[in-house]
Amino acid sequence: MENLDAACYKSSELNEIIKAKMRDGLQDIVIRNSHSMHNMCVGLTGQGNITIEDSTGLYTASFMEGPRVVVEGNVGWYAGDDMMSGELIIKKNTGCNVGAYINGGTIVIYGSTGSRVGYGMKGGSIIVCGNAGRWAAQMSMGGNLIILGELGQQAGESMYKGAVFTRDTNAVNKLGGNVFLDEATPEERVMLKELFDQYEISADPSEFKVIRPATSGRHKYVLFKPVLKPKAAKKFARGGEFRE
Repeated sequence: MENLDAACYKSSELNEIIKAKMRDGLQDIVIRNSHSMHNMCVGLTGQGNITIEDSTGLYTASFMEGPRVVVEGNVGWYAGDDMMSGELIIKKNTGCNVGAYINGGTIVIYGSTGSRVGYGMKGGSIIVCGNAGRWAAQMSMGGNLIILGELGQQAGESMYKGAVFTRDTNAVNKLGGNVFLDEATPEERVMLKELFDQYEISADPSEFKVIRPATSGRHKYVLFKPVLKPKAAKKFARGGEFRE
């Protein structure tokens, strides 16, 4: 095991040091004094266990393929962005867009997360033990998003493939467009139990329902527009430069 002091490096330097140590066969690395540093553990490949004893900023463990990264504190936006494989374990809470475009691997959030968790996800699994903000799994194309707490509004908006598992008793009133609420299959309940056992999560798979994409009819994708003040909206409509 090796200890690294993040306060001594820029994030790019720290990442190169971690990659070099992993190439040399070092399996366990502990990082302290991260102080919400951005871009930590970006683009790591291969096998290894990295523990970050503090909180991190944006893009933690994004573009990762293989390692296991554990963050003891909170994490900022876009953690696990475009992750290919491996594990990202977050002990507290996160910002928005966690697991955006994830292709594989597993992200576990033991606290709550912000909006658009699993946005555009293509594979893998994301587990949120707390609550999730609006637009969970928006425009997802695969994978499994599992939320133990409350859902935000427009859950599953414009999903194409994938599944959102929820035990929110009010989930039917929080659905986005192009999705419906369904019962979990026996195979899906087995998958949930295996994940809960692996990550020591206390939950009963039989309590979960599934948000699935519509299987028939034409998808109607929702276009999100900014809400502008009347004066700004008028100027924006004329094609002028927008300033708040």
